[in-house]
Amino acid sequence: MKSVLALSCLLFILITGCRSKKPASAKNAAQVSDTAKFYPLHQFFTEQIQYVDLRNFPIYQIREKDGKKDSLPISKEQFIGLAQVFLAHSLTDPKVKSLYKESVFQDLSTGSVTLNYSPADANAEVQNIDILLEESTNLVKRVFIRCLHTKGDTTIAEQCNWKANKSFQINRTITTGNGYSVTELNYINWNDKP
Repeated sequence: MKSVLALSCLLFILITGCRSKKPASAKNAAQVSDTAKFYPLHQFFTEQIQYVDLRNFPIYQIREKDGKKDSLPISKEQFIGLAQVFLAHSLTDPKVKSLYKESVFQDLSTGSVTLNYSPADANAEVQNIDILLEESTNLVKRVFIRCLHTKGDTTIAEQCNWKANKSFQINRTITTGNGYSVTELNYINWNDKP
């Protein structure tokens, strides 16, 4: 008798547990929160800017435009203003983040792990971000950002490069609809020994 009761209970549990559930609707699927973690690049740049702001590094800019090259010291305020370009390229906003995919590559020759963020849409403003992390510490060594901005008939291709605790570069090629093109190179250094 006990075995029949136990068998009946087991059969009941199996039948009720194996009922097929209805698939989640598209509306329910859209409500699932995004739990993927992208590297906190905005935080990294903020900390780097604060690092320079709190110290008395001599900061200088080397600028090259139209074949003319000049070097000049700049203030912390000018440094912070120039560094804003990097803060503008954050992928933490959920609307922006959903447009990018992350891939990871371990480079044994440089002892780096590279995080790459590339957009699904070829027309995205931020075309590519590469973050090189020191393999043993996971600290950022370099960040490379490639952007493409369009304003009217003018296209601005921008290459940004940040060397952790040392320097950054912002290089732009500006091309207009009538074929005029100019390249502007900016190198900002506060702690980089050549």
